Amino acid sequence: MNPHFRFFEECIKPVFRKDTNTTIDDTLIALAYPSIILIGPAPYFNDAVVDVAKAGIDIEPDKYSLYCFLVENPEFCQKVVEAHEALHEFFKAWQAK
Repeated sequence: MNPHFRFFEECIKPVFRKDTNTTIDDTLIALAYPSIILIGPAPYFNDAVVDVAKAGIDIEPDKYSLYCFLVENPEFCQKVVEAHEALHEFFKAWQAK
């Protein structure tokens, strides 16, 4: 299994899997199709925006679960993790466990 997808699968708690956003460690991750926006951590808020547009997908804002999007499009997981320094560091620590 793709380790980046497995990271999201383990870190997005089941209670939040229907939401358009989640927080992993201190980073807010939000699906705002055609982008995924990463915000945090405080106090510097080094944000990132990842283009996840894909032909044939038409998602209205705030209408589709981030988790479902990643399940259906796991090819974006690595790109999202690596786009944000704090999330990437948390991923590497998670992977080392």
